[in-house]
Amino acid sequence: MQRSEVLEQVKSYISKQVLDGRDIGLNEMTPLLEWGLINSLEIVRLLSFLQEQFNIEVPSEKIIADHFINLASIADLVLELVDQYPAEQEEMRAS
Repeated sequence: MQRSEVLEQVKSYISKQVLDGRDIGLNEMTPLLEWGLINSLEIVRLLSFLQEQFNIEVPSEKIIADHFINLASIADLVLELVDQYPAEQEEMRAS
């Protein structure tokens, strides 16, 4: 999975589901937490999206602010989890 794919899918989700389609010039470095674009409720919804979209399970120890600072940090988390458990990811995709 390419980083650019993950970034685009997460950006699309946040644009549509969190920002209600508003164009704020969202890019991979937009400070999501600092600007108040996502809060704890939005993070829960985002986690659900990530789990479904990328077939990953985000362990509780990974649910920290540093992983949700911006699109880049979210993409890095997704790629880390996909790379960490590649065999499980393939099994989940096959089912």
